[in-house]
Parts: sequence; structure tokens; C-alpha cells
Amino acid sequence: MAAKIVAEAIKTSLGPRGMDKMLVDSLGDVSITNDGHTILKEMDIQHPAAKMMVEVAKAQDDEVGDGTTTSVIIAGELLSKAEELIEKGIHPTVIIDGYRKAAERA
Repeated sequence: MAAKIVAEAIKTSLGPRGMDKMLVDSLGDVSITNDGHTILKEMDIQHPAAKMMVEVAKAQDDEVGDGTTTSVIIAGELLSKAEELIEKGIHPTVIIDGYRKAAERA
């Protein structure tokens, strides 16, 4: 799953011992960061589900200004668990309803 791969790619940048990522743009300019939004912005992502992860980070950055990596990791885990449930035969609408109820209780 493309979205899970994106989440895994930035997972190691999280926390006080998070690793920096070296980014090279199309002009060859190098930058080093551990900011999830910056990392995702520089990635050339084509897959629609993976692009959704970039939008999660952008929305988090626009709204709060921090927590982009955490948001993407959580979204990736939710998608991963949803995939497991679908493989067990649970309909996607049931999964979505469950996620909505959990969000309301949180």
C-alpha cells in the first residue's frame, strides 16, 4: 500500500532521536530536515493514496504548525489496520463507521 510506504518513509524522523533526511531537489540543491511536511513536499508522489498522506501533513501544518509526522504515521496505521479488516471480509463502510465513532469518543 503506497500510503503505508509514505508513512514508513518519514517514521524514522519522529522524536528526539529522529533521523534527519537529506533531500536533493531537481536542481541538485541539498537540504537536511526531519520535518515530515517538508520531506513529503519534496517527494515526487504519484499514487492517489500516497498523495492523501501529503494532504494530511499539509492540513496539519496549516492548522497547527506542528505534528505533521505524527499525523501521517497515525493515518498510515489507520489505513494499514483498515486493510487488515477488509482482508478479513469486513466491508469498508463498517470500518469507516467504526473510525468515526472512535473519533467522536476521543
